[in-house]
Amino acid sequence: MVVNDNGVRSRYDVMVVGEYYFDLIFRGLPEVPKISADLWAEEFEWVPGAAYSTALGFARLGTSAGWWCQFGTDIFSRMIVDQARSENIDDRLFIHLDRPLRRVSAAFSFAHDRGFISYAEEPDPLPTPEDLARIRPRILLLQGFSLDDERRRLIEAARSLGITVCSDCQHVDYRLSTPGMEEMLGLIDVFLPNASEAKALTGEDDVERALSSIARFCPTVVIKCGADGAIAASKGRTTRMPALAVAVFDTTGAGDSFNAGFVHGLLTEPDIEGAIELGVICGSLAVTGYGGRNLPFKEDLTQYRRREPRYSLRSQENK
Repeated sequence: MVVNDNGVRSRYDVMVVGEYYFDLIFRGLPEVPKISADLWAEEFEWVPGAAYSTALGFARLGTSAGWWCQFGTDIFSRMIVDQARSENIDDRLFIHLDRPLRRVSAAFSFAHDRGFISYAEEPDPLPTPEDLARIRPRILLLQGFSLDDERRRLIEAARSLGITVCSDCQHVDYRLSTPGMEEMLGLIDVFLPNASEAKALTGEDDVERALSSIARFCPTVVIKCGADGAIAASKGRTTRMPALAVAVFDTTGAGDSFNAGFVHGLLTEPDIEGAIELGVICGSLAVTGYGGRNLPFKEDLTQYRRREPRYSLRSQENK
């Protein structure tokens, strides 16, 4: 048990809400796949993906985290559950169905980026406000994003319980002008899109302008910028954190890995800059192996921290 910020005993510091995917990763392709072309990859591997990478990050960092996820009787679900248990990922929030629940992604991975072809039989239901009240984490991490009433009720319940809400974006087809978007961003404490998602959401072609646009509605916005690290706006300040200089092997799962490091930092660091640095460390190391397998353990973090972190701060009011 842990004690949350309101003095209430809880099972977890973090509750991760997100689906699993069974990732098939193809590397060394001569070009991006296209219709009528038969391509041969130089390398292939399978890895547990999506929210698994975040749950793995928390397990390795020693963060008390539960992963709310459904699994079926199919081979993909069984292999993911077995892998999770072998990595000491807490399984008490796993939901086991008496039917198949296949979620598969084929990833074509390049050094600069990756793409997916995915299949899922059905989406996971969100926990109810009653579930949240029972579990009472300090932080609720939503790996997806939508504007539906079910998600709004969950976020509002979290706020009423004093739970910090962090949300990824996950390539949704929304714009800031979409009805309800600005209000939903205002309910979230930390929004975690990547650069392409932030640009699509705002219609901006520059990540700093996209950050400024989103920060008008959400208290803390952290944009994951791949090889350029991350940029964030919080409490009127902008923070930039460069990525580690690493040899990129596979970028699959880098954003999910960043989320784990960042949220771990929210719990352990004295300021947002420290949390961003831990996110960048986890995201950077994740790309040095297949699908986040090279995520660090807690004892590894020190060697990657900068003695004098290169923070560049400026007031949003001066932009």
